[in-house]
Amino acid sequence: MPPLDLVLAADWVSPSVARAEVRTWLRTNGWTTPLVDDLVLAINEAVSNSIEHGYGIGADDPAGTGTVELRGEITDHHITFTVRDRGVWRPPVDDPKSTRGQGIRLMRACVDKVTVDYSDEGTTVVLSGKPLPGGQAPASADDRSG
Repeated sequence: MPPLDLVLAADWVSPSVARAEVRTWLRTNGWTTPLVDDLVLAINEAVSNSIEHGYGIGADDPAGTGTVELRGEITDHHITFTVRDRGVWRPPVDDPKSTRGQGIRLMRACVDKVTVDYSDEGTTVVLSGKPLPGGQAPASADDRSG
């Protein structure tokens, strides 16, 4: 199955573009609705974090000049998404009274594994998704056309 490759602007339109593109790509590749919803939510959070934290762009700020790269791959009945920015890593705030800083926890609730790597070059988040029930391969478009 061909991978999904997107380069998104560092702006607040990009999370919605990512959601729409990922949802379409997953459905085209046979992923089912509950799993699609979880993956789309995790992607939305990762892309939003890149914009807000990596590039420091707030909701009322103009678009930045950076980009967020998104790649989706399906191999051996598993799905992996990689979200990469060239911004600056900012550690999560550890304030028990704050409702902020829950993005990584949210992503972990939606996928099997979340890996975050950061350096002076930027941040890479890898989301390893849940396989289809029973470990079955997604149905191809030909299989669904019946």
